[in-house]
Amino acid sequence: MKKPGFIVISLLAVIILTLSSYGCTALEQTQSLDEQAQEIYSSLMCPLCPGQTIGQSQSELSAQMRSLVREKLEQGETREEILQFFVEQYGEKVLAVPTKSGFNLIAWLTPVLGIFTGSLVLWIIIRRWVKGKNKPSAELLTQDSDNSYDEQYRDRLEKDLKDFDEKGFR
Repeated sequence: MKKPGFIVISLLAVIILTLSSYGCTALEQTQSLDEQAQEIYSSLMCPLCPGQTIGQSQSELSAQMRSLVREKLEQGETREEILQFFVEQYGEKVLAVPTKSGFNLIAWLTPVLGIFTGSLVLWIIIRRWVKGKNKPSAELLTQDSDNSYDEQYRDRLEKDLKDFDEKGFR
């Protein structure tokens, strides 16, 4: 007679475990849908608000777009399918990050090429600058070889000292 009670308790335990595991799975699925939705929200720009994603914008259109993203995720559509849907509706300007193809490739390559080119130019300038400090200039070399510059300087110095001595230290 004790066996039916044991069976009932076992059956209740199995039902409770099944429901609790389903509840955890549903919670995980909801969290993953929320995370996916947030990722898509940050990938789409609001067509009305300049510089804001639909996750940041408070406009009615952004709210409608967020609910549409949520619906499409619940229907099982992938991130790429949802983004493609919005690109078809609003054009590529709706994407927060431009695609890495075609004309948009310039937006991705220009900063890298600019940094590389600037670094190369800076390196060349510094190299020439350092090299230039180690070598005397051609003008100084020709002046030293003539000794005319030294003589002119010496003559000027002697004249100034003579004038100083004559006029005194006033």
